[in-house]
Amino acid sequence: MMRVFAWIWLVCAAAVSVSAKRPNVLLFLADDLGIGDLGCYGNTTIKTPHIDRLASDGVRLTHHLAAAAMCTPSRAALLTARYPVRYGKWHLGMNCTLFGRSCPGPLNYGFQSFYGIPVTLFQEFRGLHAFWKFPLHDRRFQGLAVAWMTAMVSLFLARRRKVLGSCTGVLLLMATHLLLGGFWFTFAHYSKNSETRWGVSLWLFKYANSRLFRNDQVVEAPIELDGLSQRLVEESRRFLEAHARDEKPFFLMHSFGHVHTPMFSAPHMAGRSKHGSYGDNVEEMDDSVGKVLATLAELGLEDNTVVYFTSDQGGHLEAVEDTGERIGGHNGRFKGGKRQGGSEGGIRVPGIFRWPGHIPRGVTLDTPTSHMDLMPTLLSLAGLPRVHTLVPQAMDKELDGEDISELLLKGAKGSKTPRLFLHHCGTSLHAVRMDTGDHVYKMHLAKPKWWKGSTQCGWHHLALCDCHGPNVTDLSSQPELYDLLSDPYEDYPPISPDSSEYKSVVHDLKEYVRQWKERVTLPPSQLSTSANALWKPFYQPHCHTC
Repeated sequence: MMRVFAWIWLVCAAAVSVSAKRPNVLLFLADDLGIGDLGCYGNTTIKTPHIDRLASDGVRLTHHLAAAAMCTPSRAALLTARYPVRYGKWHLGMNCTLFGRSCPGPLNYGFQSFYGIPVTLFQEFRGLHAFWKFPLHDRRFQGLAVAWMTAMVSLFLARRRKVLGSCTGVLLLMATHLLLGGFWFTFAHYSKNSETRWGVSLWLFKYANSRLFRNDQVVEAPIELDGLSQRLVEESRRFLEAHARDEKPFFLMHSFGHVHTPMFSAPHMAGRSKHGSYGDNVEEMDDSVGKVLATLAELGLEDNTVVYFTSDQGGHLEAVEDTGERIGGHNGRFKGGKRQGGSEGGIRVPGIFRWPGHIPRGVTLDTPTSHMDLMPTLLSLAGLPRVHTLVPQAMDKELDGEDISELLLKGAKGSKTPRLFLHHCGTSLHAVRMDTGDHVYKMHLAKPKWWKGSTQCGWHHLALCDCHGPNVTDLSSQPELYDLLSDPYEDYPPISPDSSEYKSVVHDLKEYVRQWKERVTLPPSQLSTSANALWKPFYQPHCHTC
């Protein structure tokens, strides 16, 4: 069903009649961007004039929420309007055939064309990593060296004594090299040691995963990171030019590599920011937004295109270079960050909508909204029926997103009933939020154990807080309750458990959670079995033209 939901809002607008021209949709999706990194959200030192102008020309949401504080589940929720915990950590994936000859990936899920990265960026994609290595301090390599020398001496002596014929000797020599070479490759590149990540060497990690795709084919391996932003922009510009005169509207999803680690910039963009390489990345992303929007205007598409800008989750506070330079985002005064379940800094994200002549200019709204609202809202803005009418076979699939078109168009909530939001970390429920109109309550059921004096869990580009276990404080027996309208940054002590307000609100929220858990069955993780998690080189995509 994930395929169906993705298809609905990607393609359905293109299926309407010509007589009622529907708006195009342009989605800008940043990666790991902190809400405090943009000028329109309070930053005064990183320059983001194009995104700021987009906000001034439309509606800026200040209480916009990611459905998860991690990239993949957050993006899954944005595409499907459903909590990612309903279907596990879902990727569009590549679905490669034998020997990686065809990897349809997004083409199987409603996209008609694709240019981009199939998984995510990794720090290991940058720089050179050694292929040839033979660390003799490692006992495995010591044993391998002894085995190789013993085999060579034995073959030499057998050849001199004429025990082996010349052909047999050559075959045994080749077999020995192949066998011991296989052991060497396994020890060097496919086993756990201090120089590996997830059991593979940095060299193998980069060359197995650093892939740029066009549709179902690898076109660049490994990816040349410097200049990638500009190549993504050119691809979007070509798409707009190709479809500018189409009778049917288009949907363009421009996913940035920025500002996920590693940091990279084109030479002309490097060194411009006051905030080092991270600031350079934010400003390069803003430059990309400006170029795509300029093309939209040049082609006369600006007035009939809904533009939406957001980030998949908050900034990665712990991320640092080996030199000590910070390369993670700034989440303003909100506490916590990426992969911190219900921590506000990990799920409070920018949200900007623009549609000239329809969505008012220069409006700021503080009503709680969600990534999951995108699909039902776009359907409404396009004048299309609800998803269950469009796809009857999805009737039994409950949506968690809501139509916020009235909010965007008129600044008014479509419903007066309280709205609730669940905040998971993995499959663990960490917080619940309830917007009553007069209050925005937030109940914490679990919190990560931050480093003293901080709201993060270490310093490293791989460091992230745990979702459960000894590094998480369980608050389920006596949850912490805040009213975010009076204490938006959770700076003050929570509402007293002895108060009638606490007892009433916590009771209602716990009852909501109980009912939700009764009707929602969580599926197993896609990585719950070793077979699914195992690297399968016979499915590895390769670049046949590079």
